[in-house]
Amino acid sequence: MLQSIMSTHSQTSLFDDQNCEICSSTSSINDTKRLSCFPCDHCRLTMCSDCYEKHTANLNDEHSQLRKRFSQLTNLFNSKRELFATFEEHCIRNINSVFNEILDDLQNLRNESINYVKQQFHDAEVNYFSLINNN
Repeated sequence: MLQSIMSTHSQTSLFDDQNCEICSSTSSINDTKRLSCFPCDHCRLTMCSDCYEKHTANLNDEHSQLRKRFSQLTNLFNSKRELFATFEEHCIRNINSVFNEILDDLQNLRNESINYVKQQFHDAEVNYFSLINNN
């Protein structure tokens, strides 16, 4: 008996393998099942010509949508890359500006310090000579 069930099952599966896998899964028991003649490399299903056309159209639509989304994401990525490059240039300009300002301030402080020291030595020399001349 088990052998009889298995042989019936294998005959049924052979028969089902020849029918469109889309129609077979969506049709009711009373509907006629169409024979499959087109294998889909994408999903490995065998289909009748109507289902294959619908399936191919759906795949083409999905592919088109994915290409469009990829293009949008590529444009967005390139836009962000340009934004980062612009921001980087802005940051570098600000750093250079601040450092140039600091360098100018240090140079001014250096010159003021040198002038102060020279003035102090000059005043000390004048005071020394005035003390010597007064004695």
